[in-house]
Amino acid sequence: MNENPSTTQLSLESLSKYRSVLMGLEILLIIIFHFAEDCRTYEIHYVGGVQWFDIYIHSSGVDMFLLLSGLGLYFSMKKGPERKAFYKKRFQKLLIPYVIVAVPAWLWLDVIWEKSGVLTFLKDISFVSFFFQEKRWFWYILMAGVCYVVFPYIFNLVEQARDRAEEKLRIMSLCLLTTVVLILLELYHHDLYVNISIAVTRFPAFFAGVLIGKAVYEKRRISVGGVAALAVSAVILAGPLGLADKSIIGVYMAGFVNFCLCLVFVLVLTWMSRSRFCLLRGTERGIFLILGWFGKYTLELYLIHVAVRRIMKTLGFYTYRLSWEGIMILISLVLALVLHKMTDGIFKQLEKRKARKVNR
Repeated sequence: MNENPSTTQLSLESLSKYRSVLMGLEILLIIIFHFAEDCRTYEIHYVGGVQWFDIYIHSSGVDMFLLLSGLGLYFSMKKGPERKAFYKKRFQKLLIPYVIVAVPAWLWLDVIWEKSGVLTFLKDISFVSFFFQEKRWFWYILMAGVCYVVFPYIFNLVEQARDRAEEKLRIMSLCLLTTVVLILLELYHHDLYVNISIAVTRFPAFFAGVLIGKAVYEKRRISVGGVAALAVSAVILAGPLGLADKSIIGVYMAGFVNFCLCLVFVLVLTWMSRSRFCLLRGTERGIFLILGWFGKYTLELYLIHVAVRRIMKTLGFYTYRLSWEGIMILISLVLALVLHKMTDGIFKQLEKRKARKVNR
């Protein structure tokens, strides 16, 4: 008697179904990482689970953000928007909340607190200082913007492949090229490498996300045994490689571990949603609602969180203390909702203006 495929295989379509859940999980992992990073920096509470998280999970939530972004962009591009419309929509959603948060934040830090002047503010807000002075506040926005720019080309690269083997080879070649560039930068332009490696090391995750987006769109499946094999290999490799230099191989390794955990998580959620037990189905719906809520506001939470964290630390309210960490999270949640309402209002006004132009 044949086994039910639904119990022996995971449809990658579930990654699309639970995308908002995974996004919500990753923003929480980023917040936890920042706490672990503070504990490591100030050498307080850096033991046990905090140390383990910092070593093996690290900042891989960013890699998963980019992977899931690549997945989502693939679906968006399959709807057939013109490139101009694609860029306009994406950059409006990225830059409007960035400007709302980053302009007052950088003004406060550069002009009011550090009194370094308007020129410094302009360099910081435009990311010029990111390349030359290792100023990484809000760096993810620049990374996301670059990914939006190159995405149509990556999309075509995957779409024009003759078969699955070639599409994988093309993405692997891009990842290899990125790694070679990183190594050359580290060897021959170390200062620039130190400044930008936090972003460049994340490109392979985005490239992989586009490839996974195609697999999800085509409703491909992976066996439960395949998921288990990936998870086991991640656990085995995380030992010797998890302690490696986080600049290159360690970043890749942490991203791989995180992705495997996400696959396992999705597999468990899928099984729970199909369970005969009401308690398990109810738990799955609860997880879906809670993490999905966080997933709805990931960009706003990221912007507000990194802004509030930096400001609190600058003022001496160090977030390695659980009390200040809790206050920071609470403030971030409230302001993220405010930011979402502000940006939503701006988007609606832009849509109304566009509609008026069309009707003229």
